[in-house]
Amino acid sequence: MQEVQENKKEKQVELSSIHDFAAKLLQPETIKPLKEYVKWQSKLRNLPQETRDISDLAQIPDFAPISINLDITTSCNYACDHCVDMDILNKAIRYNHERLLDSIKLMADKGLKSIIVIGGGEPTLYPKFTEAIRFMKSLGLQIAIVSNGSRNEKIAEIADCLGKKDWVRLSLDSGGDDVFQKMHKPRKPVSLPEICEKVSLIKKVNADVQVGFSYIITWKGAFINDTDIVENIHEMVTATKLAKDSGFDYISFKPFLTRAEDNNAEIVDLKEKENHFAGVIKQIQEYVAEAKKLEDDNFKVYESTNLKVLMNNSASDYMQQPQMCHMQFFRQVLSPLGMFNCPVYRNQPHGKLGARDTYSTTEKFGDVKQEMAQQLFKFNATQECKEVTCLYNHVNWWIEDLIANPHKLNELKASEMIEPDYYL
Repeated sequence: MQEVQENKKEKQVELSSIHDFAAKLLQPETIKPLKEYVKWQSKLRNLPQETRDISDLAQIPDFAPISINLDITTSCNYACDHCVDMDILNKAIRYNHERLLDSIKLMADKGLKSIIVIGGGEPTLYPKFTEAIRFMKSLGLQIAIVSNGSRNEKIAEIADCLGKKDWVRLSLDSGGDDVFQKMHKPRKPVSLPEICEKVSLIKKVNADVQVGFSYIITWKGAFINDTDIVENIHEMVTATKLAKDSGFDYISFKPFLTRAEDNNAEIVDLKEKENHFAGVIKQIQEYVAEAKKLEDDNFKVYESTNLKVLMNNSASDYMQQPQMCHMQFFRQVLSPLGMFNCPVYRNQPHGKLGARDTYSTTEKFGDVKQEMAQQLFKFNATQECKEVTCLYNHVNWWIEDLIANPHKLNELKASEMIEPDYYL
């Protein structure tokens, strides 16, 4: 294990600070659950498997996840051809609003520090979006919002309560309106220029809120949902200029994701056996380099970790997962369809931890803790995530090493960040 860990330290230099999850777990407010988790796991590892029973699992530390992705609705006003969550959109399944707030309150009492309001649908379509965001902020949580940008007025309504570590990211994936319309297929008229112009509404309310332009790169041959995806690789530089001119703080490039055939996991679609692999990577590298020329003190160009490892051919290193995914204890997904162990497996039965209100009462919290304890041992990440270029690969191996060598806990010291960052 030590050799594996050392090799990964050398290769995983691509991690940016926002993806340095080990450092985030060493912050003063998060180091306690980390240490208690490692001690519990280390104790279990020293027990013969045949003698391990439910009472041992029941000693799982009494913490909620530190960070969650909150799919606040499955409703969406787009019909994006490249949507990795298309099969769960616009379901007639909704939260009971008060139970949702109860769940968030209980998790906050049990150690929740951040919420990324994202995914299943368009968050601003949730009928009580404003009330929900303000409630989360009243609990002292860090809040991020990922939106399609069609209702920036709703985000502007709550921008005043957001802090310096809160952020907004708009999923736009195009540099011109023609490609935007073909990719996103909005159900009501809205244009890319219109969305970008309304970023100023958010900034006028709160200039400190970071607003990002998200760009999923697609290429010829990309395929999901039984559809050939609209190609946008050629608009990367145009989109960067649009983002800068429109007052965004950054543009973030990431590769297109599809679903694995065997377990429906979210995976990157590029494979070396494809004839155009090298050509696509070369194009992306050239466009990123050109886009970076537009950077200045107020505007940045970022590449996701998935994209970085594709461009430097180290993606396979991120697919070598330990058998146990420890991060499912610290970071989960709450959806109207249930509670899940990872964004990669939202709405997948082998990733489900409980119902959508599973954190709404103390009794239910106890039940989901037991399910989490069992899930840790029955979910084999080495197999389930063998095609996933996992952002948590490095931190999972780091925690694995701590469990094998619990004396190292004595050497851990809380890291002081100028501004705490609890997004996992």
